[in-house]
Amino acid sequence: MINFLLGLAIGLFIYFWNAYRANCQLKEILYSLSEFDSVKSLSKIAQVRRGVNLLNNKFYYTQLELDVHHELIRKNPLGYLRIDANNCLIECNEEAKKILYIQRWNPQILRLFLELVRSYELDQLIQQTRKIQKRLTIEWQFFPTANYIAEEENLDTNSYQPLFLKAYSYPLPAGQVGIFIENRQLIRELTQKKEQAYSDLSHELRTPLTSLLLLSETLQKFTDDKGKIWLEQLHKEINRLVDLVQNWLEIYQLEQNPYQTLKFQSLDLQQLLLSAWQSVTILAGKKEISYKYEGEDKIFIDVDLNRFTQVFVNLFDNSIKHCFFGGSILVKAQIKTNIYEEEVVEIHVIDNGSGFNPNDLPHIFERLYRGDKSRMRTARGGSGLGLSIVKQIIEAHQGSIAASNHPETKGAWFKIIVPLKQKSN
Repeated sequence: MINFLLGLAIGLFIYFWNAYRANCQLKEILYSLSEFDSVKSLSKIAQVRRGVNLLNNKFYYTQLELDVHHELIRKNPLGYLRIDANNCLIECNEEAKKILYIQRWNPQILRLFLELVRSYELDQLIQQTRKIQKRLTIEWQFFPTANYIAEEENLDTNSYQPLFLKAYSYPLPAGQVGIFIENRQLIRELTQKKEQAYSDLSHELRTPLTSLLLLSETLQKFTDDKGKIWLEQLHKEINRLVDLVQNWLEIYQLEQNPYQTLKFQSLDLQQLLLSAWQSVTILAGKKEISYKYEGEDKIFIDVDLNRFTQVFVNLFDNSIKHCFFGGSILVKAQIKTNIYEEEVVEIHVIDNGSGFNPNDLPHIFERLYRGDKSRMRTARGGSGLGLSIVKQIIEAHQGSIAASNHPETKGAWFKIIVPLKQKSN
């Protein structure tokens, strides 16, 4: 009897212990399913079954949504890449394969991105996006290096033509980076054809305009004082047309052959700015406009002397036109390091004039753009290409320029960023 009672006690203990453990496990499972509203009237087992069914439904719809996203990416007209924290390509749509000539990618086998796409620009974009955790954009000409593919698959490498591409990168969780790639080759070709047509037209116009200019000068010698007034006006308008044609040709040359057009040399920035200011001193003196420089005394940059002087002559002239009597123009210069860890000089040109119309700001560097007449055109006229030429010269120096209204002076604020040293091309 004692043995029986002892065995019964042990059995009951084991039973209740297992029941307690099972109850604890059910509580843990219910806690993990706490995102779903619980029904207290149901038993714990029934609640678990209900939670599992809801979880299965959620998984189904999540998988469905994921499949939809994958399908959208697959059919996206932009190329899409996803790079993991180890720089391996883990996702790639058909458009990206086509644009970047990716032919040996297998999602089941992880391979380094640079093994599949030999692009220094894209590799730097990935590294910088991961480093600073911000969205970045680049435009570059992609030259497919398909020799290693051709050797194995007997492909003709001459069929691989360079493409002009634009990439948008986005930081993702766990050190991953997503990239969308836009093929801008067709847009570039159409733009080049348009620019070529304008250039050809400008060349054709230059000869008859020069003849008209000489003719107007000759007629002034044989015309009375009353007629000379009209001829002088005609002479000014012809001169403006000549300037317009010449400026358009300069922009075209800078776009097509920047490194053949520019002659780089190391120059003292402060002296270059002073030289540019002296070119407009007479105009500034008429309105008693002052010039001030703030920054390091010796900043040497690799630039084309004539072209870079032209940049600041145009900017100073623009500011003088729209500064009030007794106004001022301030230039600040500072050496900084960009996101690619390269030394650049950041130059600010700030005036206290009338500023820009906010609606015009996105367009002021466009050619022949006519916005706020108080800022874009004056009685002294202009070709309408001054700021476009400035932008083209800066970009030919591998730099950038942006315009806005200064928060303190309320006048125009130009921000220029140019590398201290030009890369060999």
